Amino acid sequence: MKKIIIFYLVCSFVISLNAKTWVREYTYNASEADSKITSRAIALEQVKRLLLEEIGVYVHATLQNEEIETSGEVKELTAKQIEIISAGITETQIIEETWNGEIYYIKAEIIADEDDVIKRLDAIIADKGKTKQLEDSRRRTEDALTEIERLKLELAQTQDENEKLKIQNKYNQSSNELTAEDWFQKGNNAFVIGEYDNAILYYQKVLEINNLYAEPYYNMGIAYADKGNYDKEIECYQKAIEINSDHASAYYNMGISYADKGNYDKAIECYQKAIEINPDHASAYYNMGISYHSKGNNDNAIEFYQKAIEINPDHAEAYYNMGVAYDDKGNYDKAIECWQKAIEINPDHAKAYNNIGMSYGKKENHYNAIEYFQKSIDINPEYAEAYYNMGIVYGDKGNYDKEIECYQKSIEIDPYYTNAYCNMGVSYGNKGVYDKALECVQQAARLGHKKSQDLLIRKGISW
Repeated sequence: MKKIIIFYLVCSFVISLNAKTWVREYTYNASEADSKITSRAIALEQVKRLLLEEIGVYVHATLQNEEIETSGEVKELTAKQIEIISAGITETQIIEETWNGEIYYIKAEIIADEDDVIKRLDAIIADKGKTKQLEDSRRRTEDALTEIERLKLELAQTQDENEKLKIQNKYNQSSNELTAEDWFQKGNNAFVIGEYDNAILYYQKVLEINNLYAEPYYNMGIAYADKGNYDKEIECYQKAIEINSDHASAYYNMGISYADKGNYDKAIECYQKAIEINPDHASAYYNMGISYHSKGNNDNAIEFYQKAIEINPDHAEAYYNMGVAYDDKGNYDKAIECWQKAIEINPDHAKAYNNIGMSYGKKENHYNAIEYFQKSIDINPEYAEAYYNMGIVYGDKGNYDKEIECYQKSIEIDPYYTNAYCNMGVSYGNKGVYDKALECVQQAARLGHKKSQDLLIRKGISW
């Protein structure tokens, strides 16, 4: 089952010769409430804002160029929106920083290729969940900065020492929130460029400051998924759900992870929770259908594929998999109807053409079967299975030369296609070319084809 994850589109990060460097500096005058740590957190946040603001203006102007190829949605972003999103797709590097006990000076830069930034914007803007994460991160940062300014005034006006201590603790906590958001953005940046170990490390640093924050757990789960560690992935999603019981995406991704582990009952349970939170979660209905199909329950699978289609009428894969379920039930006409719908939505759906060919073959409609196998191959000339299936139909028609030709094509594409070797051996046998028949069956046996091995053993022939 294909794993579907709501997150960044992972892009390779290469600084090209066209990369642009933005450099800014900021000087922070510490108040009586500030230490070196709080001063640095505030100064770093402010210099980042200056850098991201300039990137936002620059990229926005670039996007107005009609020659730039990107989605219309990205072109509609304001400079401010680009600034907010850029925090999650660019990395701030410190060039210089000094502290003399009263003033914190920091100089930083961001180096980025505008084309690379635009591609990442295009990927993220399509992911509403990730866009919201970045918007929420900015909101939390602004709230922390506002609270810091308020506490400064309150501290300056307070004479009571106990009250001052309480205010100071709140002040330190607010500055820690700035640091946590910085680590969160570093984690996102590391994930974008495929550095999953670093991403996990940075998200853990966020949680050291604020362990009641669901999104680092959620993102860490996604990072573990990309590393193939499904147990840790599930553990992280569970932590995210403990903090935010309405985290539909965590339930959804946890369902995918359980399905990958073969625990379809738990997967269905998770998808159901995601649907309770978000009744329009088409992907949860779709994947629940896949899990029911994996359990051999085709009727329930069809029901949930249909629900996914009701929410998203252009869900080609739901139609495709519904066709598979109908085919398993022996209802070839309904299967063909579903695959035809998948093709209407996605005319390049080679698997749907191939499956229609298979159903027509089962109906002994050889002409239509071959026609659809050929359409599948026209779309994907490297589709070994379509050649193999076409070979079977030619064999049923008694055209052994064409049958052998198809098997040979499938083997050229996939030299380990054991069924093709075995069937080609049978076809040569039907033609009376027994040396070639034995050669093909022996090759299938060498590659581990159990049926061919058993056949040769019964005949007393070595492979």
